[in-house]
Amino acid sequence: MLSKADQFLVDAIRKGDYRAYEMLFLTYYSDLCRLARGFVHSDSVAEDLVSDLFLKIWEQPGSLSVNTSLKAYLQRSVHNSCINYITRNRIKPGINDPETLEKLDNLYPHVPEESPYIKLMEEELQDKIAEAIRHLPEECSKIFLMSRKLLLSHREIARQLNISENTVKVQIYRALIKLREALKDYL
Repeated sequence: MLSKADQFLVDAIRKGDYRAYEMLFLTYYSDLCRLARGFVHSDSVAEDLVSDLFLKIWEQPGSLSVNTSLKAYLQRSVHNSCINYITRNRIKPGINDPETLEKLDNLYPHVPEESPYIKLMEEELQDKIAEAIRHLPEECSKIFLMSRKLLLSHREIARQLNISENTVKVQIYRALIKLREALKDYL
């Protein structure tokens, strides 16, 4: 059975209350990253897996289905994500294996870096990136550009926009997810 506090938080998140989501993020993010790190032994992978969970909750608040405790639900979700990650990566052949690298290298013709073809591809990619950024939600785009073009830290962006650093992190992460999807043919 959910505690009253957990039930209140879950209900508020389901209704799209940003403050409730932020409270959830601030309360559990660090502990969930530590939990994930214990499974995947990588800070960046652990942060990505935990961020994916929060992103899913943010984008689909109605899918939040908690029966016991919110903490147990989040820990179980991260645990399952880690197991899925570990399983997927054990199946894939080692990309750093010299034989695999040689095969990949032979698939693509070698083109000098200064060739017109390379310049054209770079220009096309820059156009696609700019187009993908234009399609981001306004605040997400603004925060992403402040981070990448103006090279501001999360703290500086948060201070300028009068929002929390975690909000900045979530918005940048959302932007990267959407950009990866939009640019998947080029990556």
